Amino acid sequence: MRRLCLALSLLLSPAAAQSGGIPQEVSPALLSQLRAGGLVLYFRHFGTEGADTPNVTPGDCTAQRLLSTQGRAEARAVGSLLRELRLPLGTVLSGEYCRNRDSAALLAGRVTPTPALNNPCFRSGTGADRGRVVANLRALLGTPPRAGTNTLIVTHEQNLRLTTGWMLAEGEAAVLRPRPDGSFTVLARVTRAGWQAALQSGR
Repeated sequence: MRRLCLALSLLLSPAAAQSGGIPQEVSPALLSQLRAGGLVLYFRHFGTEGADTPNVTPGDCTAQRLLSTQGRAEARAVGSLLRELRLPLGTVLSGEYCRNRDSAALLAGRVTPTPALNNPCFRSGTGADRGRVVANLRALLGTPPRAGTNTLIVTHEQNLRLTTGWMLAEGEAAVLRPRPDGSFTVLARVTRAGWQAALQSGR
């Protein structure tokens, strides 16, 4: 069933072919936009260890793949970089799986977990599941952040892959701009090194 979800993701729009053209840095112009607010930062959870059990449920951390010690350290480090870069965060959302919830809490100090960011493709992988994942994420990505803030989202990479056709590495972020019609534009994808480079450049 997981193969079905992957196959469905590859049938999506041209975003898969276009992903190589997405900037992988925080340019001065992008940093100015982030400081002004109005964007969405979509993070894949940070580094993990272990594996989900066959009967995993979102609320049971003992049955899940969890953040590793290094993953936790990376999340704290990126959260510190976001603060040093003076990026205003408003709404902070995550999926209910512990690796997503914990990543968001370490990044921002707070989080509101929501089932809208869970991924049922882990369990059944039906076409209906895929449709719900895409619809839920598009609704969130198309929602303008509160004035003067950016929305932070942390969940699985597959949610974004099913929606855009490309994936993020653990701890990597996509920066997106919501549009008035409810759609969105992907502006950049950024790793910890990218946030660090923006800070070191003195921007």
